[in-house]
Amino acid sequence: MPKRQTIERAPRAAEPARKPTGDIRIVVADHHAIDRGGLVGLIERERGFSVVGEAASVDEAILQCRALAPDVLIVTLTLPDQTKAPAIPMLLEKLPQLRILALSDRGAAECVVLNPPSRRRVTTPPVPQVPHCPIGTDCLALAAAQGARATVRRDADPEELYRGLRAAAAGQTWFDSRTTENRAAAVTGANAHDPRLELSERELDVAALLAEGLSNKEISSALKISEPTAKKHIGHILEKLGLQDRLQAGLYVARHPLILERRPANGARPRADRP
Repeated sequence: MPKRQTIERAPRAAEPARKPTGDIRIVVADHHAIDRGGLVGLIERERGFSVVGEAASVDEAILQCRALAPDVLIVTLTLPDQTKAPAIPMLLEKLPQLRILALSDRGAAECVVLNPPSRRRVTTPPVPQVPHCPIGTDCLALAAAQGARATVRRDADPEELYRGLRAAAAGQTWFDSRTTENRAAAVTGANAHDPRLELSERELDVAALLAEGLSNKEISSALKISEPTAKKHIGHILEKLGLQDRLQAGLYVARHPLILERRPANGARPRADRP
């Protein structure tokens, strides 16, 4: 079995020549060493796969992929170094041809975005709840929109991981069933009522700051507008999204991050799939 490259070691130029024909070369990026080791062992049990490198952060993943040119990068979405942008956009900015399989940090049942703890405690709230679950955008649906070739849930069967890896290596897309359902629900919702297309660019700015928990004064300062203007924008956001207050608006944006994606200059919706 070929030796695996780690971030501390220099890549061996002769190593690819010793690999069996048809092997899919993989780099695994996960900041938890035990989880990363488990993934490596799982992958190397299956014929046709070779793990050639490991990384514990976005920066390490970029270095590894530049040095080793893997067929697929497996990336956990909670990697460190995501200070300027999410992991997948950062990786694709540096390595546009990189084929990524996104792995969720948790299973769907444990996702705090899709199923926040408050929903288990308050079963009969006095006001309508903010839309969630299939209507909301979970981490893997967002990863697919950002350019991941494949998505796999942490609680999936290993066969799904293998299918995703083979598809990504072949330049195809393969999304787990939950991500596919979420993407289909988003398209259906967009055909009937798409809040993102109705919010102006300035309202998108304000909505993003609402999701960060900023006050009217802080929003006005950040955007260099008056407080009355900030308040007016918030009122428009609540009306267009059909929500009752700024707390609901902040939660809605946090659970539907794709509404903050900027439109192209021609006004068309951005494509979720990479060519």
